[in-house]
Amino acid sequence: MGIFSDLDKKLTDNLYEHGSQLTDPSADLPRRVKERVDLLMPFIQPEAREAVRLQILGIIHEHILDETEIGPGEPAAKE
Repeated sequence: MGIFSDLDKKLTDNLYEHGSQLTDPSADLPRRVKERVDLLMPFIQPEAREAVRLQILGIIHEHILDETEIGPGEPAAKE
């Protein structure tokens, strides 16, 4: 039983530490991207803003270019 308790504690600690990355699509996006998406929100109906924001950030997170793909000198790589 001690092995399972230790494993459960480690998994729980890890989930608390990194859980937002699993549920928040913008957790690892640059701050600048989040700010740009927030600039769009006045054009969205108030009751739909959070859902639309999460969808946009999720799409960007899924399709964002890595620095290795574009190179560190490119403007898109700068934060």
